[in-house]
Amino acid sequence: MDKELIQYIDATDNMQLEYLENKIVPDFIKLCNPEWNENISEDKAFLKALKLADEFWEIYIKHAIAEVEAIEIILEKIEKCKEKYLIFDVEMPYRKAIKYIKNDKVKYIIFKSRREGFDIRTLINSCKFNDEIVQATDINIARKLTGINDLIYVDVHGKLCCTETLKSAIRLVKYNEGENKND
Repeated sequence: MDKELIQYIDATDNMQLEYLENKIVPDFIKLCNPEWNENISEDKAFLKALKLADEFWEIYIKHAIAEVEAIEIILEKIEKCKEKYLIFDVEMPYRKAIKYIKNDKVKYIIFKSRREGFDIRTLINSCKFNDEIVQATDINIARKLTGINDLIYVDVHGKLCCTETLKSAIRLVKYNEGENKND
């Protein structure tokens, strides 16, 4: 929290641009300062900013705790994994877990999507979905190539695909790895 938020707010207040270069966190506290055309005291605006900051911290801490819990679960499951993919029945924040992965056998993570079906995401930079399906100009072409009729989506960068069923998600991973293409 200190690195990602506190230092950012301090750097904004002190005009330390080296801390601001890669930050996208809005300076919402400064936005609470009275505008030139408002008739509101700085004290009243500051109290409003404190209330907003308090709500933000509550959400930020909840998010941080959930992320740490997800990292622990993902890393534990990866260590026990015998396949090239992990399966979770809920979508979890996984990106920060990637840098701690020691098992390079696991290349994919499959989640029950919040929207529809199952998301299959690649975990390592060197792993992408085959160009033939990524470059397909129509989802029906990708379906025909893979033999997976319930393929919903293929990311143009080759890092994410979606299927309607878990069985198809696993088939897509195996297809991508050159295994059981006609399974």
